[in-house]
Amino acid sequence: MRCGRFVGRRLTIGLGLMVLSIFTSATAAPGSELMPIVNPSFEEGWAGWTDGDPTGIGTSISGEAHSGAKSVKLSVTSTYVAQVIQVRPQTAYRLQAFVRGGGNLGVKVGAEIFFEQQPPDGSNWNQLTVKFNSDNSSAVTIFGGFAGVEGRFDDFSLKAASVADLDAAGSSIKFLSSSAGGYGLSPDLSPGQNFDLADWYLNTPDDADNNDISDRFSERDLVKGFADPRYFFTAADGGMVMRSTIAGAKTSKNTRFVRTELREMLRRGDNSIKTKLDDASPNKNNWVFSSAPMRSQRAAGGVDGTLTATLAVNHVTTTGQAGQVGRVVIGQIHAHKDEPIRLYYRKLPGHARGSVYAAHEVSRGDDIYVDLIGSRSSSAKDPDDGIALGEKFSYVIEAQGYQLRVRILQNQKVRAEHSFDLTNSGYDVAKDYMYFKAGVYNQNNSGDAKDYVQATFYRLENKHGGYQ
Repeated sequence: MRCGRFVGRRLTIGLGLMVLSIFTSATAAPGSELMPIVNPSFEEGWAGWTDGDPTGIGTSISGEAHSGAKSVKLSVTSTYVAQVIQVRPQTAYRLQAFVRGGGNLGVKVGAEIFFEQQPPDGSNWNQLTVKFNSDNSSAVTIFGGFAGVEGRFDDFSLKAASVADLDAAGSSIKFLSSSAGGYGLSPDLSPGQNFDLADWYLNTPDDADNNDISDRFSERDLVKGFADPRYFFTAADGGMVMRSTIAGAKTSKNTRFVRTELREMLRRGDNSIKTKLDDASPNKNNWVFSSAPMRSQRAAGGVDGTLTATLAVNHVTTTGQAGQVGRVVIGQIHAHKDEPIRLYYRKLPGHARGSVYAAHEVSRGDDIYVDLIGSRSSSAKDPDDGIALGEKFSYVIEAQGYQLRVRILQNQKVRAEHSFDLTNSGYDVAKDYMYFKAGVYNQNNSGDAKDYVQATFYRLENKHGGYQ
């Protein structure tokens, strides 16, 4: 079982568990008896509960139960069941439920979410417990959520915490569930449990098959909890760490550099859809600009898109040729052959801060570079407005038709932005496709073999529209 705490509006933990917006105010009843959960065992069907999937496809009342004759079954990503419960402010509570399969048991207190995750267990009913403090709230929302595999919930209960609970937790149990980073991420979970990685695969510098090609870990591998302490793991603050050495396997024989990088996979584990088509036509695993022909938009898995990431670059290379040292690609859009955008971070040896710049590659043409913060030059001065190693910042890459915009933000303020006009860039053709990439694509192949780049991601979100 894994626990965590989320603060904010979007929960990526447990494969996209939805933030519950049904939290309402209520007047709390005094006392520490069993809280009045309506229909806690689903014997009366949906009575008292909010069905988190109004289509009815991913949620149902099941005839398999921990006790009685019924339970609730969740079988589709982002589905949940929820109920608003009256509580007494400034009181410690213990929420419990029995779960079979997998699932997230949690409670929303104001803007905070506390949860406990049940790993997949297809045969046994296991009791999960979430301890929390009601803070200033007089009502909370309890919920059961989908967590990657089909799960059933039964026999919910909510009680005021006992003296033993308080003694074990110290003077306060408000933050019993662990989340050190403040981004809703738990250091106890793998990257694929903290983030929705069901539509990404991962390349690392490893080559376990000895085929001279970088090892690839599928969407399913990441969802199941893949991690590698050398290249891809969870940091002490819950962030997703990606590290790439200079030496290592590459993704193809034509690639010059090594990477630990996520590749967008819109098929989300559906292997009946190919990663790409050999003739460069779009398919449901990739997306296109809305400037592409209508038949391409209909064939694609998405139209236009936005990639948002919050990260800190922790380390860059310090050895090698002057033109390569200290640089790393942290996000990009890749087409069949070319790259509509690559976003770089670079910090030179002896500098306190790093620069950020972007490159737009014209299809079958040259790169157009734009400095966003500081300079990409190998002889640049230490940028006064630069970003230091370990300093968090965000980037947003937005693609819409012939417009491609990149923004750099810190503390909710735009630090830099630039728009590329793609009218003459050649991406409005029938046979080309796009996909996002995020991670660390080491841009140094001349330094010490063990020298490396590393970044920790705290947010990663990809969105697309559809054919209109």
